[in-house]
This record gives sequence, structure tokens and C-alpha cells, in this order.
Amino acid sequence: MERLPQDPEALREWLERWAAEQRRIQEEEEVARSPTTTGLGARLIPRRLQKRIARRVQRFEDRLFDRGFETSGRAIELEHDHPDRVIYLPSAWHVLPRALRYIGVTDRDTFLDFGCGKGRVLHQAAKHPFRRVIGVEISPALAEMARANLEAGRRQHQCRNVEVVVADAAQYRVPDDLTIAYLYHPFENKTFDSVLGRVIDSIDRQPRRVRLIYALPAARSRVLGTGRFRLLKEQGGVFDTSHSRVAIFESLS
Repeated sequence: MERLPQDPEALREWLERWAAEQRRIQEEEEVARSPTTTGLGARLIPRRLQKRIARRVQRFEDRLFDRGFETSGRAIELEHDHPDRVIYLPSAWHVLPRALRYIGVTDRDTFLDFGCGKGRVLHQAAKHPFRRVIGVEISPALAEMARANLEAGRRQHQCRNVEVVVADAAQYRVPDDLTIAYLYHPFENKTFDSVLGRVIDSIDRQPRRVRLIYALPAARSRVLGTGRFRLLKEQGGVFDTSHSRVAIFESLS
């Protein structure tokens, strides 16, 4: 049996090749069973198969990379009822490595995850040579899980300056050395706008380039609507679900 690659991006590429082959086989089987190879039914098959395969790929990634951690989307009792909260779901394992490969990381960069949850993305970020890595999380229970997961993965980390801050992101003062921020649709409405405003305030205090990695970019237009960011790239493979689509923005000088 072929040995699976351990690097998340290499594994993602391997899985996409495997998924493409599975889709081809299933399409051929569907066509063989169908009385006609034309018509609406035949045209809809690829989309259904893509969604099914995307779910299989994500479950496989979770089983492979979540060993030794507990960063799943399993429901927990949260201590808050913030009006702008969204359902807790962790980012897919391949999302951040793919985005950072595009952006690049140096030891002068500071990374901040708004709504860091159980710390999956913080652990991934700390494996890169960031100057420091920060997670902001409103839930003390999730923040404590994040700290435990970071401790479990500490030997894999290049960045040794990693912290989890319990705070409402709308009230959190964005540090003036932030260069890369991550958001996986962590909140909506006024909280989202407040966070954007605080990032912009930080840039005004200390002019510099800041990149936003925005997964599941439901409020994409609100980022551009500030007039302070431009879209660098939108990422998403053939078998990505909407939850692993990513928009990368860069601040305007």
C-alpha cells in the first residue's frame, strides 16, 4: 500500500488525486446503469459526488491529524450567549498551511487567530517561525482546551511565544505588531465590523502590511467595503466544501 504523506498540503494533493479517481469510477458506474448518458440526471452526478467525496476527505484528515489532540467540532456547553456568535466548527486541517504557503512566514511576523476555539489553527501556526502566535477566544472552556492542545503539540512548534487570551474580540485591542490575522467566520454583524475597525486602528497607529486569511468568507464584501484592504487571492480546490474556501486580503498602504 502506498505510504501516505504526513505534510498537510502534500496529503491534501494526494487525497485530491484519490478523490478524482473515485469520482471517475463512480461516474462510469452511474453512466453504465443509466438508460441514457444525456439529460439532467447525468449532468447532476458530478456535483453530488464532489460533495460526498469532500466530506470523506475532511473526515479522513480529521482522523489522521487530530491524533493526540481534541480539536474536533464536537459540541460543548459554552458559558456565553453572545448575540454575534456562530456555531463552533474547527477549520479543516489543510486550510492554514495552504494559505501560509501562499503568503510566506518570517520570524518578524505575528499571527493572531480571532475565535481560536480549541486551538487547531494556533497549533498549526506555531509550527512556523512566527515571532509570536496569539489566540483570542471568548469562551473560557474553549480557551482552556486550546491551551491543553498547544501543550500536547509543543514539541512540534518552532514558535515558543504562544498565548491564548480570553476576551470578547470586539473589545480586544489588536497589537501593533500583528501582520497575519486568521478568521474562520468566527462571529457576525457588529462584532465582525468592530474587529475590522480595531485592525485598521492598529495599522493607523503603526503603519505596516497586514494580511487577513478569511475562511468561509461570508462577510467578504464588508472587508472590501472598509476601503482599506484588497483581495489578494481566493483559494479552494475542486473538492473543497464552502467551509474550506478562503479569501486572502492585504492592507492598502
